[in-house]
Amino acid sequence: MTCKKFAVACVAAALSLASTSLGSGASAADGMAPPPLDIHGFFDVTFSNDYMTPRGLLVTNTGLTTQIVSGLTFSLYKNPNAFINSFSITAGTFNDLWSQQNNVQVGSWNEFDWWVSADIGFANYWKAGVTYITFLSPPGAFRQERNVEPYIRFDDGALTGWAFTFTPYVKLFYAIAGDSTVVVGNQGDTYDVEIGLIPTLDLKKINGIPLTIAAPTWVTVGPTSYWNRGITGCGPTTTTEPCSLSNAGVFTTGLALKETLDWWIPTRWGTWYAKGGFQYYHIINDSLLLAQTFTGTASSYPTAHREVWVGYGGLGFTF
Repeated sequence: MTCKKFAVACVAAALSLASTSLGSGASAADGMAPPPLDIHGFFDVTFSNDYMTPRGLLVTNTGLTTQIVSGLTFSLYKNPNAFINSFSITAGTFNDLWSQQNNVQVGSWNEFDWWVSADIGFANYWKAGVTYITFLSPPGAFRQERNVEPYIRFDDGALTGWAFTFTPYVKLFYAIAGDSTVVVGNQGDTYDVEIGLIPTLDLKKINGIPLTIAAPTWVTVGPTSYWNRGITGCGPTTTTEPCSLSNAGVFTTGLALKETLDWWIPTRWGTWYAKGGFQYYHIINDSLLLAQTFTGTASSYPTAHREVWVGYGGLGFTF
């Protein structure tokens, strides 16, 4: 075959292949929806009056607190007909900005956390997982804290299909190493347990309004040494009086409203939402009151805040 004939044959073959590919692609587009994404992202920004950790540590209570959470979730397995229904990996970051910090090196950047988690859905109505998370202090307020958080949660909404759900859960917070996550407790090799539920009313299932109303509620329990490793200062006038020990840390409940904004922002730009609400905290453990004198949220133990109200608002999106 001459070079000219060979070139003509190659062009003809390429055109034939392109025509076949375009035809099959058009057929697939006409008859099938594109497969769902197996990678999802999230971004959330919250503005609040105080920074209170889930374990009851009042970190800041002046100025404006801004918290930014973002990350990616990789859905690696899905099978609703098997005992193991799903498996995913998530990586994310948390940033806390405090308007009144004014650090000469990092400004308002108060905290940076990063985490990696693995989550598994099973038996259609259950979810369990484990998170490895590291807490870092850009201004140097504490040494790096490394922690792991396994949990289990029951999805009663998937079972009942009701608009009102409870979603009970239990989560272990194990501090591996580093400074105490509640300031005056053991530094590493300690834990507490969060027992909670999230009563939620989904109005969209009732009247089509894209609004959920939730009441996140939990209590923390654990060994007394998690909250106090022998630090004194719980007296009315002296710093030598020991704190009364307790196996309970904090009780909290609140009201959280979240509205999906798909009526305003097209879902091709992600699923956007606005949120707002408040969270009430009752400090059970006296050592958490003592910790406020170290974080600067109380000038002395007698002036520490046993009842704390955190109001917040924010927005975010997922895809």
